[in-house]
Amino acid sequence: MAGRSKKSNKRSAIFIIAVIAILAIAAVIVYFVAPDIFGKLASSPGGDTSADDGPPLVAGEGELQVHFMDVGQGDSILILFPDGKDMLIDCANYNNASSYRTKILAYIDNYVTDGQLDYLMLTHCDGDHVYFMDEVLEKYDVDTVFMPNVLAEPSGTQSSDRLQAEIDALDQSKVGMFTDEDTVDSNAYAEFFIAALSEPDCEVILTVDPDEDTNSIVITDGTKQADGSYADATYMLTFYCPTEEYYEETGFNAANGFSEAEYKNAISPIGILEYNGVRVVLTGDSNEINEPLFVERAGYIDCDVLKVGHHGSETSSTEEFLDAVDCEYAIISCNAEGNTFYHPRQNTLDRLIEDGMTIYRTDNNGNILLTVDENGEMTFTTEREADQTVNGDGWTDEEIDEAKKK
Repeated sequence: MAGRSKKSNKRSAIFIIAVIAILAIAAVIVYFVAPDIFGKLASSPGGDTSADDGPPLVAGEGELQVHFMDVGQGDSILILFPDGKDMLIDCANYNNASSYRTKILAYIDNYVTDGQLDYLMLTHCDGDHVYFMDEVLEKYDVDTVFMPNVLAEPSGTQSSDRLQAEIDALDQSKVGMFTDEDTVDSNAYAEFFIAALSEPDCEVILTVDPDEDTNSIVITDGTKQADGSYADATYMLTFYCPTEEYYEETGFNAANGFSEAEYKNAISPIGILEYNGVRVVLTGDSNEINEPLFVERAGYIDCDVLKVGHHGSETSSTEEFLDAVDCEYAIISCNAEGNTFYHPRQNTLDRLIEDGMTIYRTDNNGNILLTVDENGEMTFTTEREADQTVNGDGWTDEEIDEAKKK
């Protein structure tokens, strides 16, 4: 009996080894015959994909600061990178500019003390993102400006003739960079357009990716390699911009073009900022049009902090997008009592709450500072305290109906 048992065990072991060998051979065949299957599996929810395809980041010794400034109804983010470089993304207030302009520029001046900005980005052309940008360019020497592929067309006011004359007097080789057929008839954007293309010794880069496989804007302290990756990087800010095909084939070139706000918002790049294991998602006014395109390109990325798109509007922060970035904290730049857009919406806040996010809001918390130290520890510092029940309270459809009656 004992002899037969040993032979049986031996046959079982041989069978198991054979099965494993067959599975291994099958996996190799599938890998080479249909490698895209593995790519889809790697980027599916539940797997962590980096925001870049190069080597992993190395530990950084400095501190990263991300300032979400209280600009009322608007957006402005100041990033202080650990290597001493800095970046301003948007700078504007929509409906109370005179009371915010001095305060915002003074706040920036507290941190940008050398009169020089390394990077300035305008996510899109709306007034509540661009309004003070020309003054920033006047105040600081800016090395690099990132802006949309959108020509400026002054609106029909008394100053429009002056602005158009200034656009016509610009270096036309620079103006020729802007290839999309649509324009934005906004004096605020025209002022910025003129200032950006007139800034001395400044490189202007359009926020456009050549294709879905290429991130044309990557800000890092790493050294770029021949294969496009970055060696010895401690931080990386990778933007997923609208592609050339996106500009050509979406509704921008429809009858209403950029006069439809949702298309204007949807050119906002979505950025992933990574440092010491912490990832921050920056969205501009991204919405249900471009969020799915980001998800398709980036897949699932385990993140930590979300700058909520479009001030918490009901058409942004879709469930699909929230599932893809999977954050613990949400920052909303808004002024619930001071806008006619009724931001943030309750149904959007409910999605954030359902995902277990801690919510910060500039209207309730004031200026919000996120710091990431050398150990990857996050700290939030706010001007004012606000309970989560307050920060989770937004506009409902019923409240909007009542407000419109007044």
